Amino acid sequence: MGEKLKDQRKYVIAVIAVLIAAILGVVLITLCFGRNEEPSDRVNDEDKAEKSADQPYCILVMGSDAVSGLYDVMTLVSFDSANERICILQLPRDTYAEYTEGSYKKLNGASRALGGAKELCGFIGECFQISIDGYVCLDLEAFRDSVDAIGGVEIELQKPLKYTDADQGLYIDLPSGVQVLDGKHAEMLVRYRKGYADGDLGRLDVQKKFLAALFASFKEKVSAENIAQIIGSIIGRIDTDISLSTAVALGLYALSVENSSLVFSTLPGEAVVGEQSGASYYVMSASAADRLLCEYFGKSKEDEIDKERLFCHPSSKSFISAYEKETEAELLRADELD
Repeated sequence: MGEKLKDQRKYVIAVIAVLIAAILGVVLITLCFGRNEEPSDRVNDEDKAEKSADQPYCILVMGSDAVSGLYDVMTLVSFDSANERICILQLPRDTYAEYTEGSYKKLNGASRALGGAKELCGFIGECFQISIDGYVCLDLEAFRDSVDAIGGVEIELQKPLKYTDADQGLYIDLPSGVQVLDGKHAEMLVRYRKGYADGDLGRLDVQKKFLAALFASFKEKVSAENIAQIIGSIIGRIDTDISLSTAVALGLYALSVENSSLVFSTLPGEAVVGEQSGASYYVMSASAADRLLCEYFGKSKEDEIDKERLFCHPSSKSFISAYEKETEAELLRADELD
């Protein structure tokens, strides 16, 4: 399969705003109880109750490519009631991770190689030394319907976005200025990539701005009267292991959080090109990631992040340099993205 087709498949789904499931989806996933798994497979609320009250509740939110099965959107979300905040951490799809002896080492292929979403949660949780309490998977159609169900999202674009790729049926045409995006046009925004100098990383930044706007619309428009419409619009399209009672609790908590307490970040690191393969990867900065996880995701400072160094190629100088580089994670609040 050619690199162009592979890239097309990735970015068709890569920007599914599954990221919003952390905020919007925690309410919407209430529809899933009894649909995608047997009761014995769910998160046990009594077990989770044993978790310390000062520990955040963390979920992994994902979007998969229907063609390849790769999870091209991966976002860790921390519901931190002790500090009255929510942190959304984007995991770039090209993040290097040695989860298999095979040649493919990008994190978006880990779920398929390891056996599923639950196994991916286990892998990331063990490497990052955090407890991931559940997962949510959403598709692109559910995203469009969810945006329409809340009456669209108001956002300001600094420049027009235009791009056409007939091979994959992708037609993007958005003007600059303040506008209310319906589901179709919101999809255009989150799928747009070609105009950003740094490609996927630039798109992740735009996703942050969109999520902040969506969060504001969600809090303004969602009510007891229209929540049934929102749930109905995505029924059958979400896979989760989170129970009904937990979903409701998280949803109510999300509605109570102020914009200034909704924090966005991308896994700290940098883009690196494989010295032998020539493939593009994103290599995590271990020290910066460690501090971020300790601050927002309940990691203990005493526990060593990535003890087996699975997020670093052991014989690549450029990978080792990026992995060991001292840097700081960039944090943005929702009210800074308006």
